[in-house]
Amino acid sequence: MYLVELKPGKEELYRTGDELALAIRDGDVDARSRIYHRATAKWISITLHPQYKAIVSGQRDAPTARPARKAWGLFPSGVTGQPPEISSSDAAPAHGGVRHRWKRPMGLGLSGLLLFFGIQLAFSGPRPPWAGKGRAVAIARHLEPAPAKAAREVASAGSNVDRQVLSEAQGTELVSLASSTTVWPVTAQPSSNTIVLPVAAEVVAPALPRAPRLRSKALRSALQPGSSTSKPAKANSMDALLGGYEAASDVASARLEAGMRVARLNRLFAPTRLSPGGGVTDTRLSLAGTTNFIRVYRQQQAGIEQAYQDSVTLRSKLHGWTQKDVRRWDSRPVRKETPTLELISGTLLASVDSILGVLDAQAGAYKIRGTAIAFEDPAAGQAYGALRRRIKEQIDAAVSAGGATTSGPTGLLLQAIGTSVLPRET
Repeated sequence: MYLVELKPGKEELYRTGDELALAIRDGDVDARSRIYHRATAKWISITLHPQYKAIVSGQRDAPTARPARKAWGLFPSGVTGQPPEISSSDAAPAHGGVRHRWKRPMGLGLSGLLLFFGIQLAFSGPRPPWAGKGRAVAIARHLEPAPAKAAREVASAGSNVDRQVLSEAQGTELVSLASSTTVWPVTAQPSSNTIVLPVAAEVVAPALPRAPRLRSKALRSALQPGSSTSKPAKANSMDALLGGYEAASDVASARLEAGMRVARLNRLFAPTRLSPGGGVTDTRLSLAGTTNFIRVYRQQQAGIEQAYQDSVTLRSKLHGWTQKDVRRWDSRPVRKETPTLELISGTLLASVDSILGVLDAQAGAYKIRGTAIAFEDPAAGQAYGALRRRIKEQIDAAVSAGGATTSGPTGLLLQAIGTSVLPRET
């Protein structure tokens, strides 16, 4: 946007550079105008603007229009040395000038005469063999059988020889402008306008290798659906118990991921989420929903762990499981988060909610510019800075504890934060 003072007391705002350029070309903005320089907060002359310099230099370098000719004729006025004499009967005034009536018919007559001579010269000579329908005839001859083609070529050569002898005896050359047939000298190749088509080479198909032989029994077992070497696990075995535990844990994890998607908690510390115009409020609502989904997931996962632990204790006594089977249950990958990650993620959620509360309380009293934030209240800026440093320490502790590689709530929360960082206070 450009603020221009056209004259003292009259200012005009141009939104784009094209509008400013159009005003300069129209003369609305001249050398006496001034433009407001935002960097220095001063009015400067428009002649210092690069766009004005470019337009003015372009207008100076533009070639001047050629003057219109005062008279038109077949020869320039400088050749004759004196203007032609025009009688009163051959000239009539038209718009304050004199027009010669005889020049237009004379020019049309000369053009028509030259065109007629050019056409007569073009049709006066013999036609080449590729003119007219000679090529189509030559291609059609190749489509005939070999004996018929040879007989036709001999007959054509004989007719050409007869015509050549007759023309030499009469001393004239037979040329017809009304037909496409012309007598040409006989050479070693009578039909020079024929096209020799290449003979199609015989294509030899490559030999394919022989297919390997398969046993019918092995092929039948491979094609049967559900045929695998692993046998289905028994109902009261450790494999069935581990499979049920993994399935129940997967269902709980899927519900947690769906809840995080519903909460839309991506790029948690982006400037748009921290803006006072409704961004902080929406972010706090999304964070509250995420906290609720994490709480429900932890309750479900704790119930799954307790239920299957009781099942292991009961079935090991009823079915006489060995110590090897019990060790398999103890060495399983635990889907429940460790107490350390639960504590870190809980305090992280609380700290994020606290810093959003500070921004919500100072709505309209702070500004975010890039990676910096400025508060009007110094106390609010100090509280924000302390919470920002605490959140950074908690994120580093969660990453060090392995929360970024887990599929639990801590891993999903770190994914929601992503690469976004809180702006620094100034």
